Amino acid sequence: MEVINHNKEISNTSISSPPFEISYENLADIKDILSEQNILCAIRFGDYLTSIDDPRVITVNLPELQVSQLSTVEVWRTTQKFETGYDKERGIWYSRTDSILFGYLQIEEDNISSLNEITYRIYRSIIECQQNLNYPYLLRTWNYLPHIHNEEEGLERYRAFCLGRHRILETLPNFERFLVAATAMGTSTGKILVYFLATTSPGERVENPRQVSAFRYPFYYAPRSPSFSRATLKKWHSEIHFYISGTASIIGHETKHIGKPLTQLEETLNNLAALIKNANQSHQLRIKNLQELSLLKIYIRQGIEVGPIAQYLKETLRNTVPTIFLQGDICREELLVEIEAFYREQIKISELTY
Repeated sequence: MEVINHNKEISNTSISSPPFEISYENLADIKDILSEQNILCAIRFGDYLTSIDDPRVITVNLPELQVSQLSTVEVWRTTQKFETGYDKERGIWYSRTDSILFGYLQIEEDNISSLNEITYRIYRSIIECQQNLNYPYLLRTWNYLPHIHNEEEGLERYRAFCLGRHRILETLPNFERFLVAATAMGTSTGKILVYFLATTSPGERVENPRQVSAFRYPFYYAPRSPSFSRATLKKWHSEIHFYISGTASIIGHETKHIGKPLTQLEETLNNLAALIKNANQSHQLRIKNLQELSLLKIYIRQGIEVGPIAQYLKETLRNTVPTIFLQGDICREELLVEIEAFYREQIKISELTY
């Protein structure tokens, strides 16, 4: 593996610091951002962006829907010592500290292998990379897949993705117990992109009482159920992170409010609120409402206007949560809006363990 060590370049490193922080910033500042010595990765959104020769930069082929004059870059920073590297055998670029591994890989489809088989190979490579680098537990995954509603070998490509992911994950011991938060979104162009966060000790799976767990969906939705949890909670030394999967207007396992984007948005927010309440009650998170979330990412299907959705969120959340709006194909064709979220909470001094 090729490795670049950053250990000597970061000052004020503390083992008690959270392993990373995430923020939305102005894409126009990306050169200055990348000149900082503590950047794990920078994720930008859109088609046909100018190439940047830096492995820490990830480009997601989803257009950003503008609600302001600024384009966004998602920046992951760390105060801990870290290194970047490349797993040449598996095609995975990564950044890692003592406690986390952030990695990604991009695959050009070859018109020979099915998405089912490609997904199996991708997740096998991720698992092998985790094992080789000693970060055995996934915390969060993001999957961006071209043309997910097209059919391939008689199967919708999203369902083929679910099948391939399940086939490899079910080979792991107690795999349902360790399923993690995930997003799977369709793009119209580009390569398959998967990026992931892994660590040395497991997070805790959190489900939504309003929804059937995705891995318990009836086979109607796919030959194998989607292998993810509604959220993952992870306690670090000084912070708790809550990673919320892509969430939509689904009650039980059924899509609600077909053809009504604002009503779907309202139902999605109800699902997020129920998930937060469950985490509050079962894991003693202090978060009480949606306004306290740290970041939101809103996916909107092509043809749906962003303006009314942005305005509804502004009024509901009182403009308190940094938000990015992206255009993408959500897993079910009748779903018009999907939201993923991130929340971080400092652990009280009285609760710290040393």
